[in-house]
This record gives sequence, structure tokens and C-alpha cells, in this order.
Amino acid sequence: MKALRTLLALLVAATFVAGLGVALRPAGELPSTATPHCKEAVVAVSAGTVTSSSCDAELASRVSGLVDESVSAVADILDIGWSRHVDVVIPASDAELVSLVGPAFADMAGVAIRDSAGQRVVINRVRAAPLSSLELRVLLRHEITHVATRDLTSDTAPLWLVEGFADWVAFHELGLSLRQAAPLLTADVSALPAGFSGPGRDLAYQQSYSIMVYLESRLGERGVVDFFLRNASLSAVDPAAVDVAGWREFLRSSIG
Repeated sequence: MKALRTLLALLVAATFVAGLGVALRPAGELPSTATPHCKEAVVAVSAGTVTSSSCDAELASRVSGLVDESVSAVADILDIGWSRHVDVVIPASDAELVSLVGPAFADMAGVAIRDSAGQRVVINRVRAAPLSSLELRVLLRHEITHVATRDLTSDTAPLWLVEGFADWVAFHELGLSLRQAAPLLTADVSALPAGFSGPGRDLAYQQSYSIMVYLESRLGERGVVDFFLRNASLSAVDPAAVDVAGWREFLRSSIG
């Protein structure tokens, strides 16, 4: 499970920000996933499509097999007005990947973007191929949460809220304990996480997730969703909205 969280820290470290950045790029057509030896392939499922190279058929099959259940899992939690549809793209080359997500995010396993072609989840074939079914499911749910909430979320919303909530949705009802889902956590917290780059990035994401789990213990599932929807459109969350001392005590009792 430590490997799962380590991977996910790389997968989703800036997915929301990446989508906003890509949205500012000049409009362009979706690069073809075909190569001289492979052809473009599109798999349609009830809740979306998966576009890939035929050379990535195995990964595309795994992803397409999880799209419907991932969209349903997000929709079950988020009763908001969104399409309940997701288009997933698996670029066939590094150049195509960079053209979609930009060089700064090309090492991520998954990025939710919005550009002239709409909202899509872009999967890095090199990063995603080794993932287990559980890891791939978490990745898709996380990115689909970004897609579902994009129009409700401020460009400057705090990352601890945006990424913590996406993780909370992604891990919801998968049967993992807080320690399993966030192995780097300690109870030594004194402020809301802010270091989402550099060596402290992994911990910041896990702390963000744990805040949502803490809020669920106080507010219930519906309360966490309402908390997110109420604050995601803001540039800052009232510091009093999260009782840091209460969060710290929750961590002490939950993980020791």
C-alpha cells in the first residue's frame, strides 16, 4: 500500500492546476494516437470513451473496463449537474503526451485537462501500465472527480481542498484504513498543508486526504461533499473551517 500512495503522489500532484494551464494553450486538434506501426483505436463504453494506440490495447482494455464503475462511483457521491461521461486519452508517444498536458506534467500517470476539445483524462502509458487494478481505479476516480467538479471550482482554490477531496472520493468505500491509504501520515500537524512541491509533496497530499477523512468523522459523508462545494469556488477557505487541533487529535487516535 505504501507503493500505491507513492505512485499516486506522482500521479495527481498537480492535476487540477494542469487542467487550468492547458486550458490557456492555443486551441488545437487532438494529436493522433497512431504511429507508423500502430493505429488509433477508440473503445466506447456506457460512460465514455478510451482513445489509444492499438499498440496499447492491453492498457486501453484495462482502463475501459474501469471507466463505467469509476464514473458511477464518483456520481454516487457527487449529486451535482455534470455529464457523468468521461473521455480518456492514452497518447502513443511522449511527444503526444507533452502536447496535451505540457512538459511540466508529462511525468504524471494521469492528468485531467480542459482545452478546445473539452474535458478529458490523459493517461501516461509508461506510468499507468504497471499499476494494479486498485491503483488504476483510484487514479481514474481521482481524475474523474476533477472533471466532475471543474466548473464549480475556483482557479485559485486551495490545493489541500481540491486534491484532498479528489483523493477522498477516489478511496471512498474501497475498504482501506487511513494508515493503508496514507502511510506517511503522523499526528505532528500544526497547520493546513501547503507544500505541494518538492520533498514534502507526498506528505502534503496524504495530509490533505486525511483532513477529508477527519471531516467525514465529524460531518458525515454528505457533510464532506457540502463542505467541498461550499468552499471550492473560493480563493481561500476560512481557517476556522477546519479545526487543526481536532484534526491532530483525530490523527493521534486513528494512526497513533
